[in-house]
This record gives sequence, C-alpha cells and structure tokens, in this order.
Amino acid sequence: MALGVGELFERYHGVVYRRCLGLLRNEADAAEAVQEVFVAALAGFGRFRLHAAPLTWLYAIATRHCLQHLRNRSTRELKHALFADAADVAPDLVSRADLERVLGALSLEELELVTHAFRDGLTQDEISAVTRQSRKTVGKKLKRLTDKLQLSLAPVEVPARIAG
Repeated sequence: MALGVGELFERYHGVVYRRCLGLLRNEADAAEAVQEVFVAALAGFGRFRLHAAPLTWLYAIATRHCLQHLRNRSTRELKHALFADAADVAPDLVSRADLERVLGALSLEELELVTHAFRDGLTQDEISAVTRQSRKTVGKKLKRLTDKLQLSLAPVEVPARIAG
C-alpha cells in the first residue's frame, strides 16, 4: 500500500516529533524540526526507496536534521542531546572540554552513527536499515569510529615534575 504525503504526515508526525523532541529537548524547536523533516521528505519523496519502511526513512531524516541543527548551535548542546542519560553526572572540566572537542570534530555521518549506536542502542542491523547501508559497512564504520573516539579521548601523559 503506497502512502500519499498527507497520509505519511498523519501517520508518522507524532513519532517524528518525539524523535526531534528527544534530541532537541525543546518543544518549539521540535515542532519546527518536524515541519522541516517533512519538507525534506517531500523533496525526496520521488527518490524514496519503496523497500524501506516509511518510518525508517523519516527517522533517518529526523535524526540527521536534528543533529545538524544542534551542531550548528553548539557542540555543548550536541553533547547533551547525545548523552542525555549522563546529564546527572558532572564530568570534570577537562573531560567536558575533551568531549566537546571530539564531538565538534566528528562528521555528520559519524554523529549519526554515535546517536544510533550509543544513544539509541540500535543494533548494527537496525542501523543498517535506518542508514540504508549494509550491516558489514555499518560494522566497519562503527569500528573505525570507536577506534577514533578511543584515540581522541586517550589521556595525555604529563611529564612528572622534578622536585627542586
């Protein structure tokens, strides 16, 4: 059964709104993002792959849109969106600065992977469906990303001071 654009909005706007709200953490921003997500969906409606579920397609558009929106505002807001569950934990200033530096250096595609894998807890198969990449490709990208993050967050050795 093919859905028209109006039916697509009626059926999925609530789910898209909750996704946007979960990432943006602001009702007005989320409502605006939903409109922009459906405008982007409408623009790509002709290219929509019919073998992908509409919700999967909209979820991917919403995630990418919200991450880009947060990134444009600040890496601090991006960090809070990606690590919402860790908001109660107050890391030291050095750790916080390191995390903001690392997140600011990631590409939008890498941020999307971080969001799906570490925030949402999706499996590689689920990420594969959302991003329309093979599971093998997702696995390789997650491995590279994990290695990159470990390298970036590795503590810097400070030479011991010589007592004088």
